[in-house]
Amino acid sequence: MSRVITAISIITAIIAYSVFAIFVIRSETSELISSADEVRMYNNSGDTANAADAAERLSDKWLGFEKKMSVFVRDDRLTELSKAISKVRPYVTAANDELNAELENISRQLWLLYRSELPAWYNIL
Repeated sequence: MSRVITAISIITAIIAYSVFAIFVIRSETSELISSADEVRMYNNSGDTANAADAAERLSDKWLGFEKKMSVFVRDDRLTELSKAISKVRPYVTAANDELNAELENISRQLWLLYRSELPAWYNIL
């Protein structure tokens, strides 16, 4: 009987951890996506100073996000996002045309990161 109780306890802990992780990932990814949209908004309006500040905030949020997500997500996904986010500030200051494409890439990768962590039949390996 103690094995059954132990097994149920372990399964309950795994489910609780998974649900917690989903909520953390969802809130963090939506916050980062909104930060990327803020950079895009300032850049499209031609406000380079505010766009640079928003890019700096995006980078700072990313550092905190990366530390939290390293517990939940594989490193290769985080590495790709790190590369993309590190390009944003130089693109803003250089007025590079590829900034919007990079911001769209970041938003898409964050959305895919969230979707890949959701439990679904096609996603369980």
